[in-house]
Amino acid sequence: MKVFSKKAFSFLLALPLLAAITSHSATAVSQADAEKWSQDIDAYWRILEEKHIDLYHKLTYKDFELEISAIKSQLPSLTHEQIIIELMRLTHKVGDGHTTVPLWDQQYHKFPIELKVINDEILVTGSSNEYSSLIGNELTAINGKPVQQVYDMFAEIVPFAENDYSTPVRVAEYMMTAELLRGLGVIDSLDSVEFTFKNFNQSFKYHMTASTNNQITQRINFKQKLPFKPYGGVDDHLWYGAADKGKTVYINFEKYSSMSKMDEMSAELLRFINHYKTENLIIDLRGNQGGDFFIGLKLAQVLVLANSINWKSGVYVMIDNNTYSAAMSNASQFAQLLNATLVGQPTGSKPNGYQDMWQFTLPNSGLIVTYSKRMYRFEDRDADAVFPDVAIELTAEDYMRANDKSLGWVIQDINSRKTRTLVQN
Repeated sequence: MKVFSKKAFSFLLALPLLAAITSHSATAVSQADAEKWSQDIDAYWRILEEKHIDLYHKLTYKDFELEISAIKSQLPSLTHEQIIIELMRLTHKVGDGHTTVPLWDQQYHKFPIELKVINDEILVTGSSNEYSSLIGNELTAINGKPVQQVYDMFAEIVPFAENDYSTPVRVAEYMMTAELLRGLGVIDSLDSVEFTFKNFNQSFKYHMTASTNNQITQRINFKQKLPFKPYGGVDDHLWYGAADKGKTVYINFEKYSSMSKMDEMSAELLRFINHYKTENLIIDLRGNQGGDFFIGLKLAQVLVLANSINWKSGVYVMIDNNTYSAAMSNASQFAQLLNATLVGQPTGSKPNGYQDMWQFTLPNSGLIVTYSKRMYRFEDRDADAVFPDVAIELTAEDYMRANDKSLGWVIQDINSRKTRTLVQN
């Protein structure tokens, strides 16, 4: 007889409900499934109330209770997708970017394009091979519904949206999830859905089918051309390079490593800086969605030992709307500890707020819910974001031409200081 662990057995019990969530049926749940969802909703509230550091910091207890009651009363008339959306909506109302329903529990169907919101336009920035001709075009409608209406629907439910800067990032990330589009009433089917695009004021339509295994093979990105020769690091997401015979060091910090790997890389980097007598330091936190900010502090702890760095005006940290959570924290800390100039766009999370995310799984659906365990304050005053000292606005053309204006400004500033020094001497 095969023996299952308690965890494995619980997962098997959840399988019928999980399968229903991603099936092609858009009918209301059965009475039995409605009861399972009711149990899950009770567990959702009970565990959040027990685990979250301050669940009612935005919604009152009474408001939360009314929201829960409203969802439970509607269960017999809702589809599985609509129930998930209502839980996402309520969790979004909690009001911190780390308390979410992130849809990590299984593979959902996606349409074969990636999007970014740039200057209020929703631009196609990635695709499968079949739809590569769409890259660079603006999405204007889905199944005949104007994309602004679709955006507004998603803005009320997307996870990890803490301010006006991260909301467009998350909407773009989740908008191609077919189950959400269907649950919101934008589409009826996952097959042959009509998408309308615009290019140079010319509109055209494509029909696409959602899949769980669409591969995005082509992308455009303003960061594609980096003028730094890589010298070392952990992986493609955390490495350092240099230019100008080692006088300028660039650290690509897109993702967090383990503490031990950061310790090893930082020591290696310090030896490099000391050897080449590096003067300028660029830390690129753009696109870093977070991790453990103490690992970033390890980097700062080692860097301050480098005496050749121009600590008055030679340190730069690049940030954007996708600099989130621990990366936002490190950006604020680097500005203080390293006297760094912040360059780019406002961060996607607030410097004072709820962080340190943990998660639990609902017993029947297997739906994952995340929550905040800690409250941190990284600035004296409450603000919607960590704002750059030098604001740089990106355009669709910057993506198309791989034009990294933030890095361009930093390099120009370094060269200007070098020129002034030569003139003074």
